[in-house]
Amino acid sequence: MHKARKNLTHFTMDGFHGFRSRFDDVKLAQELLEEVPGVLRLKPVMPPFILPYYNGVVAEDCGISAFVLLLGGHLTIHTFSFRECFFADLVYPGAFDPQRVQMMLQTTLPCRSVFTQTVDRGEGGDLQERRGHEVVSPEADFGPHLFLQFSPYRGPTSLDALFDIFDHLPSKIGMTPIMRPFVVKTATKDGVPVISAMVMIAESHITLHIFPDSDEAFFDLFSCKFFDVEPVVRVLAEQLGGNVTEQVLVPRGQRYLQLRTERPHVMSHVNQWLAASHPGVYARMPGDGGPLGPKPSKG
Repeated sequence: MHKARKNLTHFTMDGFHGFRSRFDDVKLAQELLEEVPGVLRLKPVMPPFILPYYNGVVAEDCGISAFVLLLGGHLTIHTFSFRECFFADLVYPGAFDPQRVQMMLQTTLPCRSVFTQTVDRGEGGDLQERRGHEVVSPEADFGPHLFLQFSPYRGPTSLDALFDIFDHLPSKIGMTPIMRPFVVKTATKDGVPVISAMVMIAESHITLHIFPDSDEAFFDLFSCKFFDVEPVVRVLAEQLGGNVTEQVLVPRGQRYLQLRTERPHVMSHVNQWLAASHPGVYARMPGDGGPLGPKPSKG
């Protein structure tokens, strides 16, 4: 019997030159994660998960990572208040209005520079056509976003096995987990079974949505840390049963190094305790005494 294929709509939005006070507002992030699915009638399967990140070793990392799992998809938001930028993803197995999503995000997190993309992932989709030609540049971009499709999916489908994989996966691919995984088994609004896994990492997030009826799975790795793609894909294929039928790497935060906001004097106050107790941790920017942090490690 022919199995109906499943496609995902994937919307991304990168915003620069926003308001630091909004990027630090935990309640605002929670309301946004509740409002967007509600207005679009996308069913959440959990309350929003909000993870503030402050006083890290890299002061520029300060901000909020937040997500909510949907029926077969997810909504994630990562803010960087010192850098005055944010990154959002909305993924769902069906159509929604990306312009309305953009309007809600811009209303709540207004930014002077905004970049959005919407692609269709899956059989007959336009991900490869629209974004497969893009080149990720460590000299210019915020970081890479890796899209994978497994078809047929031959990896584990039990909640325990997926939890174990996602619990150890970040360290296997050189990333840093900042929470334990969320793994849920549910069904789309039209009754199609789906298993979803999510883990937030210091570099951003890792997600997987499995559709057992059509033997398909869609994987995402969004990272503000640049990495060698092929070794990472080999690990992912080994952990998730191989059969990678689509692999696309796209840049997030294009022209990031040009658009980002720097606050060296403000950030120098954040980690005074580090300067006093661990003077070797921070390099100093010549001339202004501010910390020279690497590219952010929280996305």
